[in-house]
Amino acid sequence: MRLTRNNLSISCLIFCFLGFLDATYLTILHYRNAFPPCTLSGCEKVLTSQFSVIYGIPVSLLGTLFFALAMGFSLLVLLDRRKIFAHGLFLCSLTGLFVSAVLFFVQFFIIKSFCQYCLFSEAMTLLFFASSSLLYSKFLKL
Repeated sequence: MRLTRNNLSISCLIFCFLGFLDATYLTILHYRNAFPPCTLSGCEKVLTSQFSVIYGIPVSLLGTLFFALAMGFSLLVLLDRRKIFAHGLFLCSLTGLFVSAVLFFVQFFIIKSFCQYCLFSEAMTLLFFASSSLLYSKFLKL
């Protein structure tokens, strides 16, 4: 399959949609004071740690907003091929990659436990970044 701008935009959209579903699920559970079923042993420890909320806002809600914004940029790049939207998409993905790296660091070095849902979100962010980087490089070649 050739990596066209449309294919890469759709890839970004899919990764962001999956991340959106994951983050939304965790946000709903947060407000219900419930925990997701977990095959890893550290989900509850991660989801109740002091790092799971920032100024009273669940990190999962911030993830939901991030992925919604990223889906918006992905749609704009898909439907309206202006370079400014590609810039926005790439900066959004770069920000997400940085935040995901920090959150992974916190899980690994500070909490010393992993949440499979958080890892999934971080993986979707990484794939989103990879797709948006390839897409951005196609826009720069114009």
